[in-house]
Amino acid sequence: MPGSDLPRMNPTPSRRGFVAALGLGQLVSWGALYYSFPLIAEAMAKDMSWSRNDIYGAATLGLLAAALIAYPVGAIIDQGQGRKVMVGATAATSITLVFWSAVTNMPALYAVVVTLGMLQAALLYEPAFAVAVRQLGTLQSRSAITTITLWAGFSSTLFVPLVQYMLDTLGWRGALLGLAAINAAIAVPLYLWAIPSGDIQEKGDHKVSVSAGNHILPIFRNPGFYLLTASFCAYMAMFSGFTYHIYPLLVALSADTQSVVFAIALIGPAQVGARIFILLFRQITIKHLGLLTGLAFPLAIWLLKAPPSTLSLAVLCVLYGGANGIFTIVRGMAVPELLSRRNYGRINGIMLVPMSLARAVAPWAIAAYWTHSGTPEGAIHVILTLAILVPVLFGLAIKANRIREEGPASGREDQDGFPAER
Repeated sequence: MPGSDLPRMNPTPSRRGFVAALGLGQLVSWGALYYSFPLIAEAMAKDMSWSRNDIYGAATLGLLAAALIAYPVGAIIDQGQGRKVMVGATAATSITLVFWSAVTNMPALYAVVVTLGMLQAALLYEPAFAVAVRQLGTLQSRSAITTITLWAGFSSTLFVPLVQYMLDTLGWRGALLGLAAINAAIAVPLYLWAIPSGDIQEKGDHKVSVSAGNHILPIFRNPGFYLLTASFCAYMAMFSGFTYHIYPLLVALSADTQSVVFAIALIGPAQVGARIFILLFRQITIKHLGLLTGLAFPLAIWLLKAPPSTLSLAVLCVLYGGANGIFTIVRGMAVPELLSRRNYGRINGIMLVPMSLARAVAPWAIAAYWTHSGTPEGAIHVILTLAILVPVLFGLAIKANRIREEGPASGREDQDGFPAER
């Protein structure tokens, strides 16, 4: 009925239950929407005799489409409708996976894959972070975001072998139906139970206002906003480009494919291990965490220039995986700690537009430059340049933020230009 909300299954969960449910839901969402795609695409390409370029072209369009809805999703969550967004998007994911299992032509494939790309913008990490910040407040949300990413870090470990098993026993169509059932049976109830309904204000250190007057225009006067966005765009381009090209790059550098596979397998555990490590050092600021982690990226990529060996490849992947695991947390907390504690979803949504574009374009651009240069060194140089830009731009954002805090308005306005609340 109009104006009615989804029925609550149980009383409001405890903070620990809320975080655990979001984390387990993210584990399933990442498995269904992200980690399953390469395996399904490979099996589908063989079965349908379709080009991988065509299939991955649909994925690129999906990422571009995700950029278009990032801001509306954030704005809706800021209005207290995170439960409807995430439960609705999760249900839509299962329905779309069912439609994908029945695809017989390329236009239908593009329709479902683009839809799944848009659903990523309503489910993967940023929406969950926005819900956590709104529900728990800035001070408590850091450990919550760390725990959520810790849960999600096991997604590839669980879903890659699970999807492969379903492909071997059920085929790609049956595997998609299995993913749809798992997603509907686990993720939907978790989000439905954990996320509060209605316009519940942020708890703890800083309440938010969702009135029309609480606009976000002042954020655009903050140079730190643009520098931080640029840093995250460089990160997204580096992450996406390296993720898509890590295997062919390492194989091109080393003839030992067993060492390559072993090294790549270390990335997931390194991400999880780094996030557990961060839980033990909660006093370190996001500024220092972002700078230290950002500096690890160019160091890791630089190891591609070292003589390839099992040890050097393993160190590269552990360093990269650990840095990537921590930088996900930095992305989640940088907005409230460096820019503004208000309108988290809207600000994050605006930043996600260029970030999503960078993530979509980078794999193609790096592949094109690799082809043009005729050597993997060309691709390495591009990725290394992006990796260097991450900490440089992040450091400039911190400096711009410090100058703004020490300016004439210091003590009278908060970081985003609104009157300070005491």
